[in-house]
Amino acid sequence: MKDNTKIKLIDELLEKTDIVRLSNPEKTIALAKKAITLSKEVGYNLGIAVANFRIADSYRNLGKYEDAIVLLLDSLDFFIKESLYDLQWSTYNCLGIIFGDLGDYERSMNFYNKSEIVANQIDSGKKYNAKFTSKEAKVITLNNTAENYKLLKDYKEALAYCNSAYDIDKEQNFQLSKGITILSLGEVYYLLNYYEKATSLAHSALKYLRYYNYTLAESDAYKLMALAYWKQEDFTNAEKYFEITINMNKKQATSFYEIDAFLNYYEFLESRQHFDNALNALTHAFDLSMKNNELNKISKISGLLGVFYEKLNNKNKAFEYYKIHYNYYNKLLGSFNNQMVKNLNIRNRMQKIEKEMTVKNENLKKQSEDLQTVVEKISIISKLGQKITATTNLNSIIDILDSSIKSFMDLTYFAIGLYDEKRSVINYLDAIENNKKIKKSNTSMDNKHSFATKCIETSEIIIINDISKEYSKYIDDITYEEISIQNHYEINSLVFLPLLINTKVIGVLTIQSSKKDVFNSYQIEMVKSLSSYAAIAINNALKSRELENLNKELLFLSQHDSMTKIYNRGKFDTYLNDVWNKSLTEKTSISLILLDIDYFKEYNDNYGHVAGDNCILKVASFLHNLTKDKYFIARYGGDEFIIVLPNTLLQEALYFGKIIKTEINNLSIPHEFSELSNIVTLSIGVASIIPNSNNTINEFIKKTDDALYCEKNNRTKDIVIKG
Repeated sequence: MKDNTKIKLIDELLEKTDIVRLSNPEKTIALAKKAITLSKEVGYNLGIAVANFRIADSYRNLGKYEDAIVLLLDSLDFFIKESLYDLQWSTYNCLGIIFGDLGDYERSMNFYNKSEIVANQIDSGKKYNAKFTSKEAKVITLNNTAENYKLLKDYKEALAYCNSAYDIDKEQNFQLSKGITILSLGEVYYLLNYYEKATSLAHSALKYLRYYNYTLAESDAYKLMALAYWKQEDFTNAEKYFEITINMNKKQATSFYEIDAFLNYYEFLESRQHFDNALNALTHAFDLSMKNNELNKISKISGLLGVFYEKLNNKNKAFEYYKIHYNYYNKLLGSFNNQMVKNLNIRNRMQKIEKEMTVKNENLKKQSEDLQTVVEKISIISKLGQKITATTNLNSIIDILDSSIKSFMDLTYFAIGLYDEKRSVINYLDAIENNKKIKKSNTSMDNKHSFATKCIETSEIIIINDISKEYSKYIDDITYEEISIQNHYEINSLVFLPLLINTKVIGVLTIQSSKKDVFNSYQIEMVKSLSSYAAIAINNALKSRELENLNKELLFLSQHDSMTKIYNRGKFDTYLNDVWNKSLTEKTSISLILLDIDYFKEYNDNYGHVAGDNCILKVASFLHNLTKDKYFIARYGGDEFIIVLPNTLLQEALYFGKIIKTEINNLSIPHEFSELSNIVTLSIGVASIIPNSNNTINEFIKKTDDALYCEKNNRTKDIVIKG
């Protein structure tokens, strides 16, 4: 095959990648790799660069960011040398999306700014795709910038960018974005609580997404419809569009989008109190998460399932899912640390490339050096973070954070408050003031003059470097005077950071100093990173404590009678078996006392079952108090109770039985339907044995039961069977 023919074939393959990239990333990669192989045969460097860009864009869609960035930077170098402005724009735009997904919004915005500058040169300069225009580039850049503002929850700014993109796109019948600008605008209106507007825009977006065959985004439009109809209480349409979204995602979406759709559907169904269907949706989301090893989703959904089953009072299932949540939270933590390292590698790679490209520009060189300093400090923070998250002891977390922060900034006061949403209060852990631990009182969320409550309510960081000049942004003059009087030391600089797990605020971290102008941008970034680790560690510690408490509760339920709270038959069997084996070895005596309430059926029949339960509770409480710290007591069944007396001879057991009878009579619980007395009385059987190989536990229990039977049939004297 001649070179020109091969180049034509390569261009056709690359054109196909442009067609399928929006619907099939895997196919795009396969076609691009074939184009690279052919390009290498004929030395077609443009073909290699474009194919690498297509693969990188697909990697970005699949979440393989590090692989994508390496290819993008290689391609970008070629596109700049060849002055191909449309491809330069595409690369900058793709990098902006990736760093936005990584949470590095400052770098993401920088790339979008670069892409906007390059976009203006597309129409007048050299370009790869003759049909691509500056307007199309601007629309996509504006729309992507809006996405960053949405993630930062600055919805008004997001709306401004979306409207700008929409206005340009509308002139071209939305072919520039294939309907995405309409959908983005609808999402912003939804976030601003304009649900009717969001619904209308979602329907309009779907029309254009179908027209331009942008199938990957169709399910997003349906999901927006479902959510908006839900908020408008049009539950029929909400149900309809949730089902369409889920069915579409099954066919073409990645697991991430499919899981998210099930989670939204679960929230909708739970709000409608359709608990069976809600549980089914949540279970589907969990199964998908497990199948695709989505650590973050497994941790989140197992926690939701734990809460769900706890509400259903299914303690065993709740514990099972809480345990999964805890285990995968630890795995997620490891993944988080690995991702931090990957992000550092990515940033280091970017730093090296930018340094090479801007070596003659002193200002950019200085920025590069500053970035290297940040990277080094982030590496330190990452190590400290791993140390913090390795413990589930809240006091240890406080100590590690305090010593870590002191290493890079002046610190007079440090505290962490945990947000109790149910009680609407901030509960403080031990605070550290001038290197000494102190107790800090809790703060009500109704305290509108508190910096901590403002931080939690807004989920935003508060930074003050000179409180005497900056307090008016947050509190009035009177409150400032009160704070000044209350503090026995002078505070000039303070920071309050929300502790976030996903988007949920679990607490607040504050650092305060008597000095002014303590916090520079690097220190704030380092504290932000530490606070992320602190949130993970604290949440881990709280979940660990919850699991421990739940485990204790389940153990208690497995060993205790649900009504009387004394030991149950199962615990009795285990305990007696242990005592029996010990007595068998040591050749000591065991005694058993089996007792029941006389004429309890008549008591129940005449006083009612509620009164009958109260009677059993009184007897159980009496027996528990009488045997506490001395003998083992359990509910044997119905109105029967059994007492194990280790290392106790018959006469001592008989004497204790008489005490029980006397004391129960002294309680004088009325029972006018008894044939023995007008108060509640007990029948008691006592047996004693020194275990040997010729007898068994069951035989011993039967002897005690026989003694009780004889007691019931002979009221004139105590009947006892000796072992």
